[in-house]
Amino acid sequence: MGTGVYLFRGGRYLRYDRGDDTAGDSFGVAGNWPGLAETGFDQPDAAVNFEAGKVYFFRGPDYVRYDVASDKVDSGYPLPVADHWPGFQEAGFGANIDAAVNWGNGKVYFFKGPDYLRYDIADDKVEPGYPLPVADHWPGFQEAGFGANIDAAVNWGNGKVYFFKGPDYLRYDIADDKVEPGYPLPIADHWPGLGPTGFGASVRAAVDLFDGRDVWLPRAERMPATKNGPKYLPLPWRGVLHTTEGPTIAGALQTFRDTNFWPTLTIEPNTFRVVQHYSLNAGARALSDRATAENAARCVQIEIVGFAAQTPSWAPEQLAFIREVIRDIESLVPIPRQSSRTFLDAAGVSSKPGNRMSVEEWKRYSGWCGHQHVPGESHWDPGALDIAAVLG
Repeated sequence: MGTGVYLFRGGRYLRYDRGDDTAGDSFGVAGNWPGLAETGFDQPDAAVNFEAGKVYFFRGPDYVRYDVASDKVDSGYPLPVADHWPGFQEAGFGANIDAAVNWGNGKVYFFKGPDYLRYDIADDKVEPGYPLPVADHWPGFQEAGFGANIDAAVNWGNGKVYFFKGPDYLRYDIADDKVEPGYPLPIADHWPGLGPTGFGASVRAAVDLFDGRDVWLPRAERMPATKNGPKYLPLPWRGVLHTTEGPTIAGALQTFRDTNFWPTLTIEPNTFRVVQHYSLNAGARALSDRATAENAARCVQIEIVGFAAQTPSWAPEQLAFIREVIRDIESLVPIPRQSSRTFLDAAGVSSKPGNRMSVEEWKRYSGWCGHQHVPGESHWDPGALDIAAVLG
């Protein structure tokens, strides 16, 4: 569950943790993915998460649908791809799909041999004009030796997509629409834990289990906002830290009610209280949206009770509490455990205008930042917070 990515090979699977950047042990698919082995899918050709609580596995001419919440294959499967995926048979994709990846914008790409097609989730069909040659339409693939016969693909949620072929992999930048420089690279050398488990030789299918529906922290009190948030845009995941500029959570909550500027969560380090107002899979309303669509930018926002001027002196246990909340969030949505921003006090923010992101930087950003870093804003919270200690 959560933001682990599951890799499949030779009847076995393992979970790769995005946050820790390492793999766990490998296990047999049989006995651990209820229904896959029983339907002959213990060695899938491809897998893709539609982010609606369903994951699809493909093998030969058939497919199964796996329900994330119930953790088992839905009844009535397997079924023929040709009969249930409009446009696949006509495109020559009725059997033996190599790889599939959800692009996060309502489109899913399927790869087979030297070709690919684009599937529209809302329309439930292959888009007109497909298939097309991979080599002609995916910049950098042919040069990297990935122009045909891709083994697996997975969207990392941070604006990058990883593609695997044999013992190598490459990283594709969604915003730049091309393979990043320096690829391909050996899987075994750059994916900790894959070499010893045999997955360094190849990855045959890859998928995460992000549910895509309402996502609530198990430890949080639910206090829904009085105004709905915006629908997320297809941008990388990020988190924004605020301070309430007040001493109590009661005062902060009353302010949110009065103004309708609600965060995703409000947390109080002194009492270890966590209150959630929006699902992690929906935008909040604590940013102004002056420069661009800020609240809708797959942005989980945390209001921390306290003052920005005091964050550098917060006790270790207070920082540890914030870190625990962030880890809980990272276990449910794919925000990378990183921050490329410097957290400054009021004077630093005023004297360094470049500390705040441009609109283009904001659209590409993935990781944790502060209110002081968001374009179009004038706030400097959460101050000179020790972000390294918070992220741990």
